Amino acid sequence: MRLVARRVGWLCLLLTIWLAVATVVHYHANAAESATCTVCVASHSSTTPARYVAPKAVFVFVSVVRTKSLSAKQRLFAFALSMRPPPAI
Repeated sequence: MRLVARRVGWLCLLLTIWLAVATVVHYHANAAESATCTVCVASHSSTTPARYVAPKAVFVFVSVVRTKSLSAKQRLFAFALSMRPPPAI
């Protein structure tokens, strides 16, 4: 059963890849043929042009952050709390 499932999976994968390649590389000699092609109709009907107007940026000054300076001892303590020791064996 496992061998059958694997073969069916590979078959589905190969069919998907083959259909993707066939869809991308197909072409039509004139526009009349592409108008009746189901692949072309489906691909062109699902895409709509994007209309996006970027809003103007408004920059407002809010405040300045002033932090207290830390000593080296305080920074080392904070670093020691954030470090995880190696796992015990």
